Amino acid sequence: MAITTLLAIHSTDDQTDDLKPLMAMAEMMGAHLNLVVFGVLDTIPTATYPGMPPAYLVDEHNRVMKNAEQRANTVQALVEDANLSASVMVECVDRGIVGQTISRHALCADLTVFPHGSVPQQLLLTDAFNGVLFDADRPVLVLGEGDRPVAKPGRALMAWNGEPEAAAAIHQSLMLLEDTKNVHLVSVGEGDSALQTALQDEMSQFLKRHGMEVSVDRLDGSPSEVGDLLLAHASDKDADIIVMGAYGHSRLREWLLGGTTRDLLARTRKAVFMAH
Repeated sequence: MAITTLLAIHSTDDQTDDLKPLMAMAEMMGAHLNLVVFGVLDTIPTATYPGMPPAYLVDEHNRVMKNAEQRANTVQALVEDANLSASVMVECVDRGIVGQTISRHALCADLTVFPHGSVPQQLLLTDAFNGVLFDADRPVLVLGEGDRPVAKPGRALMAWNGEPEAAAAIHQSLMLLEDTKNVHLVSVGEGDSALQTALQDEMSQFLKRHGMEVSVDRLDGSPSEVGDLLLAHASDKDADIIVMGAYGHSRLREWLLGGTTRDLLARTRKAVFMAH
């Protein structure tokens, strides 16, 4: 199934040039681009500032909303000049509900795209990333170094450990990998078990029935080395994209990225497709 709708997030603190790679990718794919422009309100603790007049909060909301609407007008002109099929929407919300807000938009898109280096370095985009993955249960794509569009990756590295998160990423990535012919199916572990081999072989056969040439690669390493090994292998095999499950843990009902996921996103030079 082809991708028809991409989702991207933009804030009033971002540069409009940051949108150009995302727009280029939508154009290359012939997809509609939903752009959500965020005006973010910083939570003001009333215990620290007792007696703050309500009028101040109203004025602050109006100021943030005005800036967001002005930026949305600029973005709308940008997409019209590019003759791009796009919808520009505005959200003015408290910083604490950015993830929840963008998750609603993600439910109506095939894939949400983030610039390279934005996760986990930028707080707002990381909150949005978590919301898409863990609240909406929808896939994400983080662009590679230089924000090169990956509309038609030629070679993919797929991380496979037999877990539901990895399976979700592989299955959902197929909509992006319709023209991908070469896949490296990679498992990382200490030793080699009959169960691991059987799971790799079964997933390999599944991908081959989708018309892909599959190499099964088994890398020896501990759980703490997974990120390093996947990045090195992706570089060695000249992969255009890494496909992997997103792992996290719940703390006070808020999903947070697990260590391997955060580490890989912080250091990758390749595009990364993730699902949970």
